[in-house]
Amino acid sequence: MSAAAHRVRVLIADDHEPTRADVRRALERDGRFDVCAETGDAAGAVEAALRERPELCLLDVRMPGGGLAAAWEIGARLPSAKLVMLTVSDEDRDLFVALAAGGAGYLLKDIDRRRLPHALWDIQQGTFTMPRELMGHVAEVLRGGEPRWRRSVEAPCTRAS
Repeated sequence: MSAAAHRVRVLIADDHEPTRADVRRALERDGRFDVCAETGDAAGAVEAALRERPELCLLDVRMPGGGLAAAWEIGARLPSAKLVMLTVSDEDRDLFVALAAGGAGYLLKDIDRRRLPHALWDIQQGTFTMPRELMGHVAEVLRGGEPRWRRSVEAPCTRAS
């Protein structure tokens, strides 16, 4: 990547400092990203987002103050920022609240750090990204237990001769 090329500005918000450091190193090694701010709680994430205007906000669901609350607030105030949850939570509720808040991605913290920049780049380019194992959860919830809109096809009747 040339020095003149645009680098995506990223906010990292996670209460676990070693996780922030790992993520920062992974993104800096990649070269397409510039970590513009780091914080350990939701209030700090909102404040940093408003100050720095990142293009991508990487938020921990379970940080103090709540990453989902931060996502709602940042999304309302900076609608162009892409919101990505980086979390240990694979709970449906967290996933769907993140989606409702405008989340552009939902990644689990066990993601290979070499894969993380590629996933974030895909998100920045407009591809919603989430682990395959969570896709099944989404499909189940969306299908629900409701009857299908189409009528079922009955087995053909046989005529008595």
